[in-house]
Amino acid sequence: MATFRKRGKYWEYRVKYTNAAGKQLVASHGGYRLKSSAQDAAEAVEDDLKRGGDPSKAGTLFLDYWDQWIDAYKSGDKSLNTEYRYTLLRKHLKSRFDGRELGSIRPIEWQRFLNDFAAGKDRKKETTRKGPRERSKDIVSKMNSYVRSMVKAAINDRLLFSDFTFGAKVGGIRSGSKVKVLDQDDFAQVKSKAAEKASYRSIGALAVYLGAMTGMRVSEVLALTWDDIDTINNVIHVTRSWDHQYGTGFKPTKTEASIRDIEVSPAVIKLLERIHQEQMAAYLRTGYRDPDQMLMRNQWHTVITDTACNKALAILQSDAGIPKEKQITFHGLRHSHVSYLISQGIDIYYISKRLGHSDITITMRVYGHLLDSQKKKEALKATAAMDRL
Repeated sequence: MATFRKRGKYWEYRVKYTNAAGKQLVASHGGYRLKSSAQDAAEAVEDDLKRGGDPSKAGTLFLDYWDQWIDAYKSGDKSLNTEYRYTLLRKHLKSRFDGRELGSIRPIEWQRFLNDFAAGKDRKKETTRKGPRERSKDIVSKMNSYVRSMVKAAINDRLLFSDFTFGAKVGGIRSGSKVKVLDQDDFAQVKSKAAEKASYRSIGALAVYLGAMTGMRVSEVLALTWDDIDTINNVIHVTRSWDHQYGTGFKPTKTEASIRDIEVSPAVIKLLERIHQEQMAAYLRTGYRDPDQMLMRNQWHTVITDTACNKALAILQSDAGIPKEKQITFHGLRHSHVSYLISQGIDIYYISKRLGHSDITITMRVYGHLLDSQKKKEALKATAAMDRL
């Protein structure tokens, strides 16, 4: 039962309650000009108590709980890139909600924050002719998703009783629907030139060749060891990736689905065996021993970087006569690999597994537009089959 008293010009409420540990406590707050305002506030506290809330936690700050949530649920089990993203997102949250209590955030405030975040209104130094540089829809969606997960945890902790992110609309620039790929002739040229140039002294060309032939991510190519090469069954085992950004060495694959076996042709295995022999001969001459047995270790005994891979690819594309505006990055090899497989009528489900996607919807979302021409061919086959019935 709430009690009220006037202290000078302002009203104060006091609500006695027993917490989960059986201890009797008092929730109080003053500064209300009208008694009715104090009564409304006390009623809100009593409603929270009925729902299992704890008024002693009502003053928890937004950023304090964000830090607790990150520490409990996110720290240590994500890549350095992802953990760095949490730090960046916190800076943006602080710019708007520093000092704010978690329970004081209203849905309309959160929506306005997302709108401003998407519009890039904080990017004073990054402007275009049209104004601040907008953020991608993907990063805005991640911001909303992370905070929504935090809010759900706060609800479970009885700090909140409603989700201020519920119904929030995510803005931002949509990523280009089409991925950049080499056409079939250019892709074939790059593959051939990479195979010709690949050697122990040109490990970058080997990385390009493997990227073209397997569709592997650059971090997966860099992490390959000779134990991952099954020369009997013509298979490459993808079991981990390489931290080429922070230089920490091996790290887990992007997702569990990324752990996979990729079938390759005997020609790929033959080329790898040749380079392995070159590498072992060089190690024998210098007395070097590689405990990790890395494929991508160069003549200076260091694993090449993603920058070196992209540089090697750029040189090979120029050698193939591909104009700069049509040239792709290493990740574009993955897209070109998929584009070629689709053009050859390879089943999209198999392609999805080959790429290491968690499910086929990811493959369809990224490469769906490449299937349009294939769909037309299949439609003609289907109608012809029905006519023959």
